[in-house]
Amino acid sequence: MLSAQLKQDFRSPWLRGVLAIVGVTVLVNIGFIGYAFIFPPNLVVKDYYERGKNYFHDQHIRQEELPTAWRLQLMFPDPLSVNAPKLCRLYVMDHQGKPVRSGRVMLTAYRPNSSADDFKVALKLVDAGTFAAPVNFPLPGNWDVIARIDAGGQHFDTAQRIFVQK
Repeated sequence: MLSAQLKQDFRSPWLRGVLAIVGVTVLVNIGFIGYAFIFPPNLVVKDYYERGKNYFHDQHIRQEELPTAWRLQLMFPDPLSVNAPKLCRLYVMDHQGKPVRSGRVMLTAYRPNSSADDFKVALKLVDAGTFAAPVNFPLPGNWDVIARIDAGGQHFDTAQRIFVQK
């Protein structure tokens, strides 16, 4: 008697519809979870805890260093296009307002949605206080760019988000 009632209940289009919606929802979620494990977005650095802890604990030290901080200005030509190398410039002045005449500058470009496309470019000194190099972005979209100068036992950096056209 119970099985006859179940057979009759499963003939109802309403019950079939509700079960189909629940089944599709479960399958789609399983697919999304599987995709996330197979292709992680890599938006988090491996030592995120230490970097975050150090950032907040060292913030007062950085505030005290502001009078001795160097001024950096990162410049890109507008517009930037894919596979079209453009000259990137970093202008650097020391804490006294004088142009920096030596140092090692590394420009690192990060894709916010995939670490597989990240790259680095060394900038060369072209004039007093000016470091430059051609930069070629392989993909369109947003890029986070960090320029870091190491000179005289000190290091300073500046960050900028840019957009690259197709």
